[in-house]
Amino acid sequence: MTQARDFAAQGMQALQQQDGPAAETALQRAIDLGWPGPDIWVALSFAKSLQGDMAGRVASLEKAIQVDPSSVRARLHYGQALVGSGRPKDADAAFRRGLADITPHLVRTQEIHQLITAAETFLAGPGEQTVSPAGELADALNKFAKDHDLGAAPDDDLFRQSLGFLTGKATFYPSQPTRYFYPGLPNRQFYPLDGFGWTDALAAETDTIRGELETLLSEKAAAEAGFTPYVESAGREGAGVSHPLLDNPDWSAFYLIKQGQRIEENIARCPRTWAAIEAIGDAVNPAPAPSVLFSRLEPGAAIPPHHGQINTRLICHLPIILPGNCGFRVGNETREWKDGQVFVFDDTIEHEAWNNSDKARYVLIFEIWHPDLSERQRNLITEFFRLGQSQVASSG
Repeated sequence: MTQARDFAAQGMQALQQQDGPAAETALQRAIDLGWPGPDIWVALSFAKSLQGDMAGRVASLEKAIQVDPSSVRARLHYGQALVGSGRPKDADAAFRRGLADITPHLVRTQEIHQLITAAETFLAGPGEQTVSPAGELADALNKFAKDHDLGAAPDDDLFRQSLGFLTGKATFYPSQPTRYFYPGLPNRQFYPLDGFGWTDALAAETDTIRGELETLLSEKAAAEAGFTPYVESAGREGAGVSHPLLDNPDWSAFYLIKQGQRIEENIARCPRTWAAIEAIGDAVNPAPAPSVLFSRLEPGAAIPPHHGQINTRLICHLPIILPGNCGFRVGNETREWKDGQVFVFDDTIEHEAWNNSDKARYVLIFEIWHPDLSERQRNLITEFFRLGQSQVASSG
């Protein structure tokens, strides 16, 4: 299944890049290796569609329904495929069955919401101006947002998300740390910057930090400048995992601190960058093994959806070199990096990034303590991980 997971991830990455043949090859390999469920067949139908193979798209969706007859997603996509294949009567039946299978427990993602709206519109027929209950609710909530000037305050993004969950336009993405979970912390994607007094001072150093990075890159070829794959099979982030970018230089890093260890040579090469990080104070570099790095994402590369390890920290981005046409998603919110704009986010919520430009993208990344932890809780967490590290060392 590890190989199947790898091929499934490669297929999804190829779909993001609109590469139908590569997506089909990878997804079919995942299926052949036993990847379960209907969604892999739905993904294969997308790959077929990218290549103009409508018969293949329909066949893939029929297989998805065979695997899971209760899949509303597969049935509604099947209805759309039948419409595109000139089979409106069959599409009518597929849409009605899909809508009939909807239960109160169905997670209404934005995709599902759009599929339901499309099915209802098709079944309403041409010329009929019907408004579905979902449409009426959306209209009422849009009016509410306008009447209450929603978006005027930093915390309004949380209320907006609650409305998105209610209407099915947003998906709830929980914090899912892969290593250590601390209960009671907020499930928040991006954090407003007004809660962090150091962000303006750091952003003001962007030009200086960019100058140090450009000097670093001009002194030696990138491969010789100290950039190494971010996900390394020999490192903590890659140990024991299967990842499509494992040991892949498409996503690489130049470290000032690597998993808690200072890289003195690199700090000496970027003294102003290091000073800007140190100026943040006690909030920076939380336990157990923080990193400070320049992250490089090569042209055309994408970091697939994944979760961070520990929810007692937040991750900070300061964009340094932006070629444009790059994006970053945390949960149901997608943002584009902007010059001098800091991002603070919870990486234990599913996130991904991509670079669709023809040049490399560079971001300064570091970690801070979660602001909802007291000093005592920070100390307990630090000592707990120190104990764990000493036990591992003694048992070796």
